[in-house]
Amino acid sequence: MTEYDFKGDVHCADFIGGDKNITYGFEAKDVERLIEKVLGFIQAGGVFQPLPENREMLQVDHEGQKLVFQPGAVRRLETQGMERAYLLSLTVNRTYQQWASFFVPLRGNIQVLEELPISFTEFIIPTGEAAAQGGQATQKPLEDITEAMQKYSAFVILGEPGAGKTTTQQKIAFESALSLLKNDGGRIPLFVRLSQQGGHDPYAFLKTEWERRTGIPFDHALRTGQILILADGINEIPRARRNEQLKAWMIFEEQYRGMNQLIFSGRDKDYDDQLNLPRVMVDSLDEPRVKDFLRRREAEGLAELLDDPTSKLGDMARNPLNLFVLVQVYLHGGKNLQLLANRGRLFQSFTGALIHHEQIWNRDNLSEDSKVDLFAKLAYDMQKQGSGTTFEFEAAQSSLPASVMVMGEPEPIDPIAFFRFGRGATVFDPATLPDVRFYHHLLQEYFAARELLRRFHMGEDLSAFWKAPRTKDEMPNEDVGEWDPLPEPPTKGWEVTTILACGLSNSPAKLIEAVRLHNPALAGRCLDEAGIPPLPEGAPFGDDKGPGVRAKVRSELLSDLYNPAMHLRTRLQAGFVLGKIGDPRFLPSPVRRGDGGEVVNVIVPQMVNVPAGKYLIGSKKGEEDSFDSEYPQHTVDLQAFSIGKWSVTNAEYACFMEAGGYENENYWQGDLAKRWLEGEDVSGGQFKSYIDVWNTLQTFDDVRKTLEQSANYTPDQIDFYEFIAKMTEDELKEYLGKNLSQKSRSQPAYWENRERNNPSQPVVGITWFEARAYCAWLSEGTGKQYRLPSEAEWEAAARGLPEKPLFGKMTARRYPWGDDWDKEKANSIEGRVMKPSPVGAYTAAGAVGPFGAEDQSGNVYDWTSSLYLPYPYDEGKSEVNDSAAERVARGGSWYDDRGFVRCANRNRFMPDFFLDVIGFRLVSPGFDHISGF
Repeated sequence: MTEYDFKGDVHCADFIGGDKNITYGFEAKDVERLIEKVLGFIQAGGVFQPLPENREMLQVDHEGQKLVFQPGAVRRLETQGMERAYLLSLTVNRTYQQWASFFVPLRGNIQVLEELPISFTEFIIPTGEAAAQGGQATQKPLEDITEAMQKYSAFVILGEPGAGKTTTQQKIAFESALSLLKNDGGRIPLFVRLSQQGGHDPYAFLKTEWERRTGIPFDHALRTGQILILADGINEIPRARRNEQLKAWMIFEEQYRGMNQLIFSGRDKDYDDQLNLPRVMVDSLDEPRVKDFLRRREAEGLAELLDDPTSKLGDMARNPLNLFVLVQVYLHGGKNLQLLANRGRLFQSFTGALIHHEQIWNRDNLSEDSKVDLFAKLAYDMQKQGSGTTFEFEAAQSSLPASVMVMGEPEPIDPIAFFRFGRGATVFDPATLPDVRFYHHLLQEYFAARELLRRFHMGEDLSAFWKAPRTKDEMPNEDVGEWDPLPEPPTKGWEVTTILACGLSNSPAKLIEAVRLHNPALAGRCLDEAGIPPLPEGAPFGDDKGPGVRAKVRSELLSDLYNPAMHLRTRLQAGFVLGKIGDPRFLPSPVRRGDGGEVVNVIVPQMVNVPAGKYLIGSKKGEEDSFDSEYPQHTVDLQAFSIGKWSVTNAEYACFMEAGGYENENYWQGDLAKRWLEGEDVSGGQFKSYIDVWNTLQTFDDVRKTLEQSANYTPDQIDFYEFIAKMTEDELKEYLGKNLSQKSRSQPAYWENRERNNPSQPVVGITWFEARAYCAWLSEGTGKQYRLPSEAEWEAAARGLPEKPLFGKMTARRYPWGDDWDKEKANSIEGRVMKPSPVGAYTAAGAVGPFGAEDQSGNVYDWTSSLYLPYPYDEGKSEVNDSAAERVARGGSWYDDRGFVRCANRNRFMPDFFLDVIGFRLVSPGFDHISGF
């Protein structure tokens, strides 16, 4: 008999209030009376919590009244086979009812918490004709998850571990059940864990769960659209059968599309769009939400530690689960920065408190350490079955040893008692009883990390957990939708476990070195995410007299970045990880500013030399993909100069910000720049650009037809332009006022955006004024003159000296690498990277200009110094500094197609315009004698 098998006359709940004492059973009439009571307590803000003396009982108190559910009553309500009883169970079950006032499920001795709102972003992917004609994917913030529910009959919620995916689905289930009990309508929620599906097809799996809980025939409910299916844990499907299982779900969804609603959830890194459904991303917490949470939890002192630049605590706290754990450990005395920043040690402290608290109430012959070891073995065995899963009772039981040694004597293990202890400590999830599942995937990974580390120290070969496809030959085809971003290399499911093990290790360098031999990117993540103290650059372990493990990892990642044999997915990953652990191309050096001035960090840019000569710029009339603004093609005489090998990166721009670049007006050249810095929109910025577009659209008889005939606009862009063209000028101004961002005067517009702020990515979201201020600051710090290139210099560096064929006119390259288009050589929309890439990621594919500059085609536009004027280029007219007129930007971006990333293409923006597609590149007069890398 399992813990909650029932025999005899067992009652459900007791109400105590005033002189009343009512006992409720499981009959339909009792269930209806209970519903009325429960709704009253919930309406008053009540939260069901376990009783200290018997944590299998749930109680809610309000103004002297109590409602107590007996042990196992909620689970029996859930499986009573009565719709109303099942809905009642969802509102009482603390797994779901936490959302009434955000009672965090990792309980221990934790108090009720105020709500911590989670925000979402919809990833909008063009479909049908829009996709076929080049429509571009966009991101849209959602006010609430219900916005996506109203829009889609099926979608996927994605996020990082601990971001709130599962709890979002549980909130949906709770609120849906509450609405139905209050007779407000809606679908009946069915929350299921994909890890429990086993070998059943979706129909059979759902039928069993639905009829067991509601008693309603599944086929009838499905055909009449009564069901809200909440399928949790894509990442918890064993990896060996994940694709096959998700394909079956895709077929199921297509078969019943639009009748019911189906919401999946999973980790973003473990999902390759096998379901081909709309995606909603769980956002990271922003700083105001984090600070407000700390204030309400009386943990304001933690805020100072989060701001410490030497740790990763600030980033950790943007994850809801991490923030909660940080606060709990901090409030219980864990105020040591090294402890809090180390994810392995942090979870060690947190789970230790949970286990110790339960040990006080459930003393037995097993020590706390023995129980930790048993949790670790069970978690490791689960992890081997997949990246996360649920063990049936028999499998969990067989995973445990028959006994453990206590005080030199074997102590038999009672599996049922141990599993009961784990549920009481909130290490195991009571909702899956009698099966065994860790309450959160991260808890499983933490305990599995302990066992992995033990086996590593015993000399076991664990390389199979770390080997992942890296080369072009090894990399599987991207099984993703047409408009999905290019995914990272496939994961093995042991990445987080390995990172936590690194944090737990007393000699992390040994483990990192072992990982590096098979997976340099994962080794880099260990250095970045584990929270271990910086490893010395010298020999870190054994008798190794070579470079330290950090230097080895950096070197190997840099080698991967420029290795032609590596797949683009690997090269991109290498660049992003390099940025986080210190890209050796962009390591700052201290310099003293002026005579006796302060010392600031500067990254001296790597430049390539462009010789003096007569260069061909522009396009021949009628040339493929060309625009009128590129005519006529003509030559310009240029003096020798050097140009940045890459666009300026976030790592470089950070030095400018740290040195007070926004506070020192000496770097802001001209009256317009100073006025912009003070907050004025000196040239209209985004606002004026859209007004100019609107004015142009008014000259078209048929906006859609005109733009479609040009063949240079995507369907999404055409829809937008047609939309604004129908507005009056006043309506457009009102619309823009509500939708355009206000530019910060203290940092780039996307500085806080995780998809845009990796140190190895080009800095974006800056105006022409900011780019010029950086040039002035860098010139002062290095004693060498740096400025923005003229558009003629930029194009000359990209196209090279013209060739003179025997017959015909001079020619110059169409793209930096030659005349033939190749999407493998540029980060453009064709490659679907969908964001700025680490600089140099395309060099291995041959994307190098004639003089050695990289990334001049695609990735991000480069601001130039030149005014946007008709050709031919005239230096005297174009190079005027203090003007509010439009400036030329060159190179195209990750958002643009092949026509816009040609060397000759000219785009134009107001100087105070900013987008996440615009950066800048440096020029210095004369040859640079330390150019190259």
